Amino acid sequence: MEIFKAVASEKGVPSSTLAVCHTMILEDVSKLPQVDSSGISLSSLDESHLGLVNQMWKFAKDEIAVSMIRNMITHFPSCCVLDPEGKPVSWMLMYVSCAMGMLYTLPEHRGKGYAKVVVSTMAKRLHTEGYPVYCFVEPENMVSYRLFKNLGFSEDPLYKHVFYTFNEHKIFQG
Repeated sequence: MEIFKAVASEKGVPSSTLAVCHTMILEDVSKLPQVDSSGISLSSLDESHLGLVNQMWKFAKDEIAVSMIRNMITHFPSCCVLDPEGKPVSWMLMYVSCAMGMLYTLPEHRGKGYAKVVVSTMAKRLHTEGYPVYCFVEPENMVSYRLFKNLGFSEDPLYKHVFYTFNEHKIFQG
């Protein structure tokens, strides 16, 4: 991490660290607890949901983020809970690195277990499709950290994921 900052400084390139995240891994998908999704409308995200996902993602600041999210929605697995009008109220996507990410539940729908359903559904799907099942959680996001721990994920203490900006462009580094 320090080498990126040093090189950027040496070259006069503005940089900042956006987040240093825990890497959470689900080693055994069969140990996921049973999650009741009856009465919940599950789907995948589509391009019509791009604006909402971009609006809620804390790192989305420019057209590069919109392009990245569009690519994730159109080319990689995702999962969402839809309200009766078909609007996503909770969702998760997959980064190009195959990590699950951008888990979000609209504030008015929190506490209903939707994130648990989305994570469990996505983890099972990714495992079935041959993907590794892992994600990144910011240290201060204890709600998400506890959710993933309660679902059987464990933290890999040897691996952190870092989100940087250089010249205002995001760089994701494992």
